[in-house]
Amino acid sequence: MFGLLNFGVDRKQFECVSTKEKLFALNTSKNTFITLLFTLFSGGLLFTGFIQVLINGTKPTNGLLLISILHFIVGVAGIRHFLWLINGKQELTIENGKLTISKRGTFLVGSQVYSFDKVVNIRQAVDENKQSLLEKRLEKIALNKTVLFRQTLGQILFEYNGSTIRVFSDMDSNEKKKLIAEMLKQKQEEQMVL
Repeated sequence: MFGLLNFGVDRKQFECVSTKEKLFALNTSKNTFITLLFTLFSGGLLFTGFIQVLINGTKPTNGLLLISILHFIVGVAGIRHFLWLINGKQELTIENGKLTISKRGTFLVGSQVYSFDKVVNIRQAVDENKQSLLEKRLEKIALNKTVLFRQTLGQILFEYNGSTIRVFSDMDSNEKKKLIAEMLKQKQEEQMVL
């Protein structure tokens, strides 16, 4: 049962390329069939209210207009998230003292730029080696809710000006360790320059 809840389209990709001057990491979005179906159907709400007016040929009332606008907003959000689930990629770049996080594969997304010297406490969100079997099962169940409402699961965390920043999804234990090690290595090299 738990496996069915987390079964989705496998499009896993992870890259981590590091030089002395730059770190580039890329990771794809996580999805499940439940979230794909939900977002696809919610995307179908995009024009339902307007189609209803056209089919019935009646003058739209305030209530129908309000519902049409609400459906349009939910539809845009559904299509945006569906595109992320099937095509989304998150990129992390550390270069010239800046950490940049970019998203690609959907619309209405931008990049966040952080001053790398203010980035502290780089870590894994959850250390699977320290979890009990029950905790692992509960995390798999919670995955569907997270994937449904957020674009990024946040398997790698860091603190920036008192806020916790979450990046990347669908990484295995070795990929998490590699990325954290490379980020810490960049941090050490930056401190040696200063």
